[in-house]
Amino acid sequence: MDQAAPADTARKNDGTWMIAVGAIVASVGAYGFQVVGGRSLGADGFAPVATVWTIGFLVYTIVMLPVEQMTTRTVTLRAGSALEPDTRRQIAVALTSGGLIGVVIAAVGTDRFFDGSAVFILAMALLMLSRALMTIARGVMAGRRRFRAYGVTMMLEAVALVTLGVIFAVADASAFWFGASLGAAPLTLLLVRPYLVRTDPERTPADVPVATGLLQLLVVAAALSQLILAGGPLVVNLVGGTPAEVSIYFITFTLLRGPITASYGLATRFLAAMATALSDNKPELLHTWATRLAGIGAAAAIVSGALSYYLLPTIIEILYGSEFRPSALVGGLGGAGAVAALAVVFVTQILIARGRTRDLAIGWLIAAIAATGVLAVSGAEPLTRVAYAFAAGEVTAFAAISLIAFRSG
Repeated sequence: MDQAAPADTARKNDGTWMIAVGAIVASVGAYGFQVVGGRSLGADGFAPVATVWTIGFLVYTIVMLPVEQMTTRTVTLRAGSALEPDTRRQIAVALTSGGLIGVVIAAVGTDRFFDGSAVFILAMALLMLSRALMTIARGVMAGRRRFRAYGVTMMLEAVALVTLGVIFAVADASAFWFGASLGAAPLTLLLVRPYLVRTDPERTPADVPVATGLLQLLVVAAALSQLILAGGPLVVNLVGGTPAEVSIYFITFTLLRGPITASYGLATRFLAAMATALSDNKPELLHTWATRLAGIGAAAAIVSGALSYYLLPTIIEILYGSEFRPSALVGGLGGAGAVAALAVVFVTQILIARGRTRDLAIGWLIAAIAATGVLAVSGAEPLTRVAYAFAAGEVTAFAAISLIAFRSG
């Protein structure tokens, strides 16, 4: 499956479909784990697990995912060749720093987030280690066009997560074990030999080390984007929400965010395609996709907002129980914002391929200002207040970044 093949055959049968299947399985797995954990622990008991998930997701998407994206871009342009030693050092520093940040946040917030239970620091450390391994492995696999293996890692993680969740639910285990499951499941990626070398014999490697400036600006953009996308449970806590409200927000928006999280694999595949288009001197393809994504994203966000307003509260009540049911307004705001965020994920890859991380950071800065402004002036109760800020930030980001990508020559 992973042996080198002629370029034309390899590109027609490169396993992209496996990433799509992996994305579906990953989404179902995340939902399944939350259903099992939420019903086993209840709204208050699930709050520490939600916090571990949120902190881990923030660190992964702010620091580690940009490393994966830049690794994919670099390995793609180098036709699958190994990364330079200096590039590997930069990656190691970034991943180590991100992991330490996650552990420190858990340690400092032990009293506030985990009711003084320091054992959750261990759960966070395991999660940071496994996510770091996943980051570099997936970046290398995508750059070497090992998309089948990439998709398999997504499926293995999902299956392992649900399996562990069921085991701990049956054993009536504490919240710590559900939190530890989040870090244990990604380690299954080691089963696919992620660092197997595969080069493209039809392409000449380019000298494109990961530029520190590009990576730093991408991390800034990711930080701003993920504070809006995934920081909601922490913000609900900080603005006076109860543990139950933290769990309700987490369950609601993680359900909505599931397709976004699962799409990161497809987005990585899209980034590889955009980088290849630039390498093949076909920049017009990037402009075409920017236009398509802007139109499709705008229409889909409107439809999703309306459907989520009427249907999402009932869906959540059926899946998780009445204590997790959000208001219709929270559902509608979340639905519109989540689809806008999904569209932005793919528009972002166009700017990354072009190396336009500075413009990407500017777009997310504008969105963060919009979200913060709404959060400051809203007089709603904590849950709705944060939902307003989320929707404002994501819609603003979609508009600003789509315009930047469309105007990129």
